[in-house]
Parts: sequence; C-alpha cells; structure tokens
Amino acid sequence: MKQSGIILLMLLCTAPVVAQAEKLDSLLTDVLGDDKKLYRLLNPSSVYIYSGIAYDNKTLYAGRELGDNMHTVNGNVYIVHSRGFYIGASGTWYSGLDPAYNATVLSAGIIKPLNKSRNMSLRASYSRFIFSSTDSVTNSFLNNNLGVGLTMRNKYIGGRLTFNALFGKDLGMNFEPALFGNVILAMFGTFNKIFLAPEISAFFGSETIEYESSGSAIDPQSLSYSTTDKYGLLNTKVTLPICIYLGNFDVELSYSINIPTTRAYSVSNPVSTYFSLSIGFLLPLN
Repeated sequence: MKQSGIILLMLLCTAPVVAQAEKLDSLLTDVLGDDKKLYRLLNPSSVYIYSGIAYDNKTLYAGRELGDNMHTVNGNVYIVHSRGFYIGASGTWYSGLDPAYNATVLSAGIIKPLNKSRNMSLRASYSRFIFSSTDSVTNSFLNNNLGVGLTMRNKYIGGRLTFNALFGKDLGMNFEPALFGNVILAMFGTFNKIFLAPEISAFFGSETIEYESSGSAIDPQSLSYSTTDKYGLLNTKVTLPICIYLGNFDVELSYSINIPTTRAYSVSNPVSTYFSLSIGFLLPLN
C-alpha cells in the first residue's frame, strides 16, 4: 500500500470513532438530561455495555471516495458509565484492502454536562489506532487522536463542534461544526420511538496542493512541481437518518450527500452519496 493511502486510512479511522463518540454523547445527554422516558430505562449510577455494528456502502474521507465503491463494516463495544465515562474498542473491515480487517481503535473518554439544565455537554477522548498492515508507515504517522467536542441542544434542534488532533511522527488536525434536528414521527410504549435526525455539517482540514511551473533560463520546456498544504473547508455533508429506539436497541438508516471542496484547480471532486445502516444494543451490568 502506498504511503498516501495508509495516511488516508488513518484519517478514515477517525470517522467511526467520532461518530460513536457523538452517539454516546447523545445517549448520555439523554440519561443525564431531561429525557424522562429514557431515564426510566437507565439507572443514573450504573455501568453498561454499549455495542454496535455499522455498514457504509462507500468509503469516504472529507467527501473523497477511497477505492471504487469500497464498503466498510465497523464493529464496536464500549463500557459506559452513566456519569459520563467510557472506554472501548472498535474495528473496521474494508472490502477493497488486503488484509480486509485493517484497523483496530482503542478509545477512552468522558462526556459531562456544563449547565444545570444539562442541554450543553463537553466531551474529550483519546484514541489509539492499531493497523494490520505490515507496512512500516503504519507505525510512523498519525496513529493517535485527541478529540474534544461541544454539544448544545433542545428538544427539537441542536449544534455540535468537534475538533480532532491526530499525531505520531506527523501532525494533522480537523474541525467539524454541525447542526442537527430531532423530529419525532411516532412514540409507543414507555420509551420507544421513531424519529428523524437530519444533519448538515462542514469539515475543515488540511489538503496537499500540487503546483506546476514551466520554463527556466536553461530549459524553457522543462516542468517542475511543488506542493503545499492548505487548511480550509474540504467537505459539506447533508445526512438524512431515520432512527428507531426499541427497548435496549437502537437502529439507524441514513442517506448522506457529500459536496467536497478543493483549492486545486486541476482536480475535480464530484458530489457523492452513500447509505449507512447501524444497529446498537445497551446492556446493563448492574
């Protein structure tokens, strides 16, 4: 595997980790907040196992597709304390890589409310990436991640800010603001519900731009190339998920639209779409 491909894979590993942290953020905000129906399911001083599996029919980073319709399966298991602490692991299987199971991520973090109404929460986490590839590059670059995030929401709408610092022998950063909604379609039983959670987010990160220059005093026909890194908006994503809370299970089916942005004049990144399906299960330990 080429070095650039491995680095992209490392960056891709942040996607399921961040998504899972955001789902745990939402879950714990419900537990610690004013969602009385879910509160009746969860003891506020207990420990739980949260486990899930997610499928994406395409593999993308910042709206750029990796491979040709390469799909991914991510499995995860976390030990979650309702006070806001969690620790766990996830693994990702890529249909177009060899070996297909190529990344394990170990994570630990905390999610805490910041005000009495508990509609604002802060999260912080550390993740370590472990790669199955024998290429030495996997041990050299972005195999650690420190993430922080802030979430504000009410019953119908919310906002989220997420910042990730990736490091090893190199350094990378990305930033993602998002707006999301909560539209309840049906409620049944004590805490079961079907709802829509539409979201629009922007992804800011670093992009390597290649420049071409021609001509010199010695050889006017020669070409030379140089590269520079520029930080800015890389992608805008609109996600339309339908979610189901059913007992201890949660199910989400979503359709996402990516609108990538680039400063490289010779590169065109098309608009892309993909489907995702995730299933999670919450198991009380005490």
